[in-house]
Amino acid sequence: MDDFYIDQKGLAAYYEIQWLDKLRLNGVTEQLESKSRHVPESFIYSTHTQSVAQFIIEALEAENIAPNSALEVGPALGRNSFELVTNVPTISSVTVVEPSHRLLSNFKQIIIEGAKCQFPYIKSLNELGYLDFDASSIAKACDHVAFTLIEAPFEHGLVTKEFDLVTCLNVLDQCESPRAIVDALMDATALNGVLVLSCTYQWSKKHLKNESEAVDDINDYFGVNWEKLSEDEIEYKIRFNERYSLLFLSHVVAYKKVGH
Repeated sequence: MDDFYIDQKGLAAYYEIQWLDKLRLNGVTEQLESKSRHVPESFIYSTHTQSVAQFIIEALEAENIAPNSALEVGPALGRNSFELVTNVPTISSVTVVEPSHRLLSNFKQIIIEGAKCQFPYIKSLNELGYLDFDASSIAKACDHVAFTLIEAPFEHGLVTKEFDLVTCLNVLDQCESPRAIVDALMDATALNGVLVLSCTYQWSKKHLKNESEAVDDINDYFGVNWEKLSEDEIEYKIRFNERYSLLFLSHVVAYKKVGH
């Protein structure tokens, strides 16, 4: 059975936006082919994940918070996890929850196994290209962290411990009940821990069971037990074919849990 969430083309789009720069830093100079006119890599690649990670790092530093444990729900191909564990040295364990087998298996390949793998990219609307991708340096940079991978939808009771840092980025508007997800994320955040949410507000009836949960401000989820640390709007884009991308604004907020 094929993956319920993304096909091979969707996987290629995630590789492009999250790991193309590392492919180049690793010395791969072979160009991405295109069925139509050459497409600059500045159009293909996105700095969204690194920008969100920097937002999180700055929020932690401003409050002198040094998390040991982290939970990421919906990690895609792991670039946010990579940026956090390589820039926040106190993080020693990360639990990732991802219902997509295609995404999670590739996350494992890149972040944990450091495997030599194929880097898929979008050559045209109906065709992919492939480059060789050595992820060993990425995994080596993360080998001080114990990863736990959970392939399942996130819900109450899926994790039984609380975490110092909890992140859920651009996931809520693809859930049947974003409110239930946020409640479960809040329960999984330790006292004085930090919860980071982001959302592009692309609500769709095909996901939502209750349309009233389609909020227009994720700050509204937080009450008196939460102290706001920071918020921002960060551009997010993803490619669909060689000369067509969708560009969103991702609203990101960081809150500290100050009460139960």
